[in-house]
Amino acid sequence: MTEKPTATNRVPEFDRVANRNAAIRWGGLVVGLLSLQVAVGVVAIMLATGDPSAAVLPDYYQKSLDWDEQRKSESVSQELGWNLTLVPIPGQQNATLQGVLTDADGKPVDIAAGTVDMYHYARAADVKTIPIAANDSGVIVSEDCFTADGLWQIEIDVTDDQGQRFVHSQDLLVTQTQHRLTKGN
Repeated sequence: MTEKPTATNRVPEFDRVANRNAAIRWGGLVVGLLSLQVAVGVVAIMLATGDPSAAVLPDYYQKSLDWDEQRKSESVSQELGWNLTLVPIPGQQNATLQGVLTDADGKPVDIAAGTVDMYHYARAADVKTIPIAANDSGVIVSEDCFTADGLWQIEIDVTDDQGQRFVHSQDLLVTQTQHRLTKGN
């Protein structure tokens, strides 16, 4: 005996098509949202690891271990009574670091050797180490070393001709580089 189709047991063809379309639509929405989540995660990882401004200082762990020794060196340097004046000087392309190191009497220190370590706070992984030339005028000059405006960390380690060591760390705000857009460029 065959059953006659009634309202409760028959599924018209358009209901099957509508159900299939709804399953594709809602299933596609779920798959699309999951794919969007993965894409956003990949973009976030690329931005976090590819941005040079989100960098840790090189050798940061060792510097943290040597922090007490660094502070002691700076304290001994302060006891010398020496004074260091650092100024950024504008140049053709970039600004130049110029400094004068004087003793407690205001006389220039005879520099035997030394280094300047410097980095822009927005590019902490890009540390520049610049040797200081020996001179008897206490002058420290580094040509075209400031490549961008902003806050720079300057760390100076100098030894005079008598073997006395001077260690100094300073933040320096540079607003004088010539990397500004001008009309026609």
